[in-house]
Amino acid sequence: MNMYKRIIIIVSCILFSLLALVAAIITDLNDRDFPQAIGSKSRIDIRFNQSEISINEAFLKLAELDRNLNLGLVKVAPDFDTGGDSKIFATLNDNALPNEFTWFRGDDKAKIVNKNRLANSFPDGVYLVTGNTSRLDEFVDSLKSIGGEAVRRDASVLESLLFVVKERGFATAVLASLALISSLSLFWLSMKARGRALRVLGGSPTMRIQMQDLTGFGEALLVSAGIVTVVSTSYIGIFHGLIYINIYLKVLISLQVFVIILSVFITLIMSASAWPSAMMLANRQPPVKSLRSVAIVIQALTFVLVVSSVGPAWSTYQQSVAIADEMAQWKKLANQVSIVFATDIGEMDRTETKIGELVKDAESAENVALSYTYTKEMWPSVDFGDYTAISFVNERWLDLVSREMENSVVASVSRQSIPENLIHEIREQLLILSRKGNLDDAFQRLQFRQTVEKFRLPVILGGGDGSLHFGDNILFVVIPSLYDTFNDSNLTSIISTSNIIFTGVTATEQLLERHQLDAQTLRKQGFQGELQVVYIAEEGILRAQFALYLVWLQSLSLITLIIAFSIATAISALIAATLQAKRDFPLRLAGKSWMGIIQSRVLKEFLAGIILIIIVILLQKPDEVEITLITAVYGLFIVLISHLSAVHWCFNGVSRRRV
Repeated sequence: MNMYKRIIIIVSCILFSLLALVAAIITDLNDRDFPQAIGSKSRIDIRFNQSEISINEAFLKLAELDRNLNLGLVKVAPDFDTGGDSKIFATLNDNALPNEFTWFRGDDKAKIVNKNRLANSFPDGVYLVTGNTSRLDEFVDSLKSIGGEAVRRDASVLESLLFVVKERGFATAVLASLALISSLSLFWLSMKARGRALRVLGGSPTMRIQMQDLTGFGEALLVSAGIVTVVSTSYIGIFHGLIYINIYLKVLISLQVFVIILSVFITLIMSASAWPSAMMLANRQPPVKSLRSVAIVIQALTFVLVVSSVGPAWSTYQQSVAIADEMAQWKKLANQVSIVFATDIGEMDRTETKIGELVKDAESAENVALSYTYTKEMWPSVDFGDYTAISFVNERWLDLVSREMENSVVASVSRQSIPENLIHEIREQLLILSRKGNLDDAFQRLQFRQTVEKFRLPVILGGGDGSLHFGDNILFVVIPSLYDTFNDSNLTSIISTSNIIFTGVTATEQLLERHQLDAQTLRKQGFQGELQVVYIAEEGILRAQFALYLVWLQSLSLITLIIAFSIATAISALIAATLQAKRDFPLRLAGKSWMGIIQSRVLKEFLAGIILIIIVILLQKPDEVEITLITAVYGLFIVLISHLSAVHWCFNGVSRRRV
């Protein structure tokens, strides 16, 4: 194996390592929906809203179908016992499943329990199929015959891949892959240019020359792909489990095959566009001359990609600390739940009075927390002063997010120090939300606080998806009593957006039962929908985990882009030095310095680079300018080093009659 193939193998290992990370992300996402440890290949969302059968009859029918069709159904449900685990999996019949299993990430364990845990549950929900899937259509038809509905979803690597592709961070990985592929192709063709020209002069058929070049390039890629596959698969098997190797290999090999085919295709196009002409050979011009324009284009594009990607990548890396803080906060909220209204608007209105009493009951036990936040973008007509957001909270929320901290992280704010316009808007907001006749009293009892020093306590955005928001200098408007301050209609609305949360699944289920809002009681009252209790932290932790994945993906993508730019710059400089060898050699013999020889070339590229940098900076955010300029300096330094190395290499080559 020659030196050039070794270089291709080493560099392309970076590319395939990037693909290995993407494959790991997809494997993790797939495992969250279809746990491999219990052999899940399908999931079914079952609803009995249109059915007239009772809850017990529905469970009996599901258990019968599960047993007869050998489906191995397990119902996904919240964990009522501990706040650490987000889900449990309840079987409908006895089977050979373990009592617990570990996810791909191995960060927590999920428990499998028997059907007794479903005694107070509703049959609607998501079920995993851990057994035979060949008769699932028969199962769906049987449910339809008794008025049930079932939506089937099978495990799909493509679906998980498309989910990752939609993320912004994945675009950088794609661009980095294309840039590195193009740079490797350029490197290979430039190293083979002289030999290819000699074979053309020798009368060798064009197709044979192309096939020989592509075969050598493809072999180098296959070797590096094989190395990364063996190493990464061994890591997955040892640290995650052998059960994940099958799906991981499917994803990784699919990505590798796509990249290798794309690499060969790009190399073929570049080879055809830079084929040595008869005129060039007759004039004894260097064989790499035909690659000069391609090299300049690739160098310019990769430089733009590097300087335009480093700002967002650096910001994402800095946010990784905030993401880690967010994960820690979500874990503090692991035992907190929200009430989801799986009802229509009419049914929701009918529950308002009972919801108000439920909140009053929960407040007496200190088991309810409020966080409803407005940012400047959400409330553009209001003058926030120095504050970045206003969050209506109660003491319970502050206790939840600031516990385990040694000292108090919030301090009181005098009402006089808050802008009058902001005070007025807070009063107007209370006027809309409050119970009649309680406005003045409720307003006077408000307390205002803000974080001390550099602490960033999380809040929940108003009317959002329940995601945490970490902002600087947030004004906390502390509500003394949710029930006394907000009317029943607004309490119901705020609960439905997960801005009011409760402590403990079991305690919240008991609250619903005491206030006749549990599923069975609502059914007896003619409700078609139900109120569901769900953990708020589950999706938040998964979002934070995925965000950390994207940090790694974007960081590795940036490294790949930098390598691609360095290769393209080195090849471009080498081609320029080869083309100017007849001029440079006598100048050096005459005593001219290396810098003097390459001065004109470097200045041209510096000028072009500065123009590109200015364009990129004008299109970027102000806080990304500094890291962009640092990266640009690196790029210009690589240009200088590449030209110095290339002209020195060519001088030695001419001296030894190799160039």
